[in-house]
Amino acid sequence: MDFSRFDKVQERLNALFEYINSLKDQNRQLKRKVYSLELNLEQARAASQGRDMKKKYSLLVEERDRLIMEREFIRNKVQGVINKLDDIQKSGSGD
Repeated sequence: MDFSRFDKVQERLNALFEYINSLKDQNRQLKRKVYSLELNLEQARAASQGRDMKKKYSLLVEERDRLIMEREFIRNKVQGVINKLDDIQKSGSGD
């Protein structure tokens, strides 16, 4: 009985199994790479959010400082008006 056809089929099957195993290895490597890239993406997002939060904080500090300066300006103006009223009252009561 001639088994040469079976031998060829066996060789082809072996080649296919090797190819399948090679594809499985490539798949595992790609999965590890995708996982690594996703992890890097999450880290980049977290860092970006941190930068965004720092920027927002910085803007809030600037706004607070501006409001403090504005409050002092208004306080000085009010104090000036009070002083003028006191002067007017003193000069008016001296008559």
